[in-house]
Amino acid sequence: MSHHSDRHAADALFVKPKFAGVVMVCGDCERRDNGPSKLRAKEVRKQLKRGMGNLPVRLRVVQCTCLGLCPKKALAIAAAANSGGVRAAEVCSEAEADAVAVRWAQDFR
Repeated sequence: MSHHSDRHAADALFVKPKFAGVVMVCGDCERRDNGPSKLRAKEVRKQLKRGMGNLPVRLRVVQCTCLGLCPKKALAIAAAANSGGVRAAEVCSEAEADAVAVRWAQDFR
């Protein structure tokens, strides 16, 4: 196989995403002993989706495993987008998730 055909095969592995960035909510935080007592990753995902729903760019909000931030009594969230680099936050309530969504909506325009 020639080098040219190897390159073509590798290019075929990649696709253009329909979103401009990813917001990750740690699902492991809620299961830790020192994690948040009432906050759930699913609810934070919903809050973030609502708060960033009117952006001119689409950010995909997903639940993931440990981000390595491990805040006490909080959920770790992180975002990476083409338009604004990487951000991380720790939220203790749905209100804080709203505040992060508002801020990231401004950052990732």
